[in-house]
This record gives sequence, C-alpha cells and structure tokens, in this order.
Amino acid sequence: MANEFMVVYVTNNDIEARIVAGRLESEGIPALVQQEPAGSALGITVGMLGEVRVAVRAEDYDAALEVLDTDPNDPALPDEVDDILYDDDPDQ
Repeated sequence: MANEFMVVYVTNNDIEARIVAGRLESEGIPALVQQEPAGSALGITVGMLGEVRVAVRAEDYDAALEVLDTDPNDPALPDEVDDILYDDDPDQ
C-alpha cells in the first residue's frame, strides 16, 4: 500500500488546488494535484469532470489535514515578537 493516495482537498479551481498543494509541500508533505483528463482538456470547471483533487500519501493524511485545518490569519509568531522587531527606541 505504499502508493496509496488519499484526497485531502477538492475544488473546482486548478489554481486553488495548486496553492493548497504548495502549502502542503512547504510543510514537507508531497502532494498530487489530479483532475479528470476530459475535464482538464475541455476546460470544464463544474461537476465531477471539473473537480480538482489534492491527494497525499496515506501516511501523510493526518498531517496534511492538520496543516490545512490551521487558520492562515493566525500570526506565526507571538505578539511579543512585534515589540522586539518594531521597537522605536534604538538605545534599548
């Protein structure tokens, strides 16, 4: 079952799927973007032929869901770091 893939994200937008796959890959999770060939060739963006799926290896499934479940608006650093980075007093 080493080649088993599981879908973690479904959209009707190829670019959105590639952004999601890139987000996963930036976290070290290899991702595959897949669309039905007929839908891709004909430019169909609705229904089952228009679905674009992002899949990961079965062993990466839980980690991928955790990455995708995080809120992108949450700051990556605690608020106290802003005080250090943007301190107006250079003598401190």
